[in-house]
Amino acid sequence: MKKLVFALAFLALSYSSFSQTFTFERISPAMVHNTDTNDYEIVSYSLLKVLSGTHSIRLIRVIQDLTPGWEELGTSICNYNNCFSSQIDTVTDSYTTGQVDDTVSQHFYCYDPILNRFVEGAGYVRLRAELVSDPSQYVEVDFRASTLGAIGIQQIGTIVNDFKLSQNYPNPFNPVTKISFSIPKSDYVSLRVYDMLGREVKALVSQDMGPGEYQVDFDAKGLSSGMYYYSLRAGEFVDVKKMVLVK
Repeated sequence: MKKLVFALAFLALSYSSFSQTFTFERISPAMVHNTDTNDYEIVSYSLLKVLSGTHSIRLIRVIQDLTPGWEELGTSICNYNNCFSSQIDTVTDSYTTGQVDDTVSQHFYCYDPILNRFVEGAGYVRLRAELVSDPSQYVEVDFRASTLGAIGIQQIGTIVNDFKLSQNYPNPFNPVTKISFSIPKSDYVSLRVYDMLGREVKALVSQDMGPGEYQVDFDAKGLSSGMYYYSLRAGEFVDVKKMVLVK
């Protein structure tokens, strides 16, 4: 019992020590939107503050999920020192007691240089701030950006018990169909449509949402007849269904 008490006290002391070293938090909204086709960059900001000591802190982009087209230019990390190339996933700089860096940001580029046009879609990046001297001491922040608003998303119920992705209706369809889904708790929700080759053709939802049952219209105007897939991701829940477009 004494060993257990000592171990718990040690863990509490270690956590307290880390929690007082630095803080790292997002100061932009959970989802940053941009609908201006003349502005191909979306920026989401965070704040890093060192509370005690002098430390080398490493910023690492540990997750990146982007709409096809955005991937060509990718995303870039910025801090008080510089804005870095999208090919750079790790940035390290020194910080001292009381230093506040509110320029730590994630830049999303919604322009496809190959197609030479603005691309509608969404992106998600997880950025980790960790002590170089002890990488086990870290904080992670999620950044999300979208050119998609909540237009076309209708909440049709407020009390649900489970995650669910329903079959679209009508199916087959031409060219508009409705897709319903349910989420029992607040989470980041992604609903995307893919063709038979697995290429994304439309991001219908990409944002934080509260619990409830929702319905989204999918307009397949401009797409060829055939089978398509739609995928719902909410937290750890993933489901995929297929639908048929007949023209």
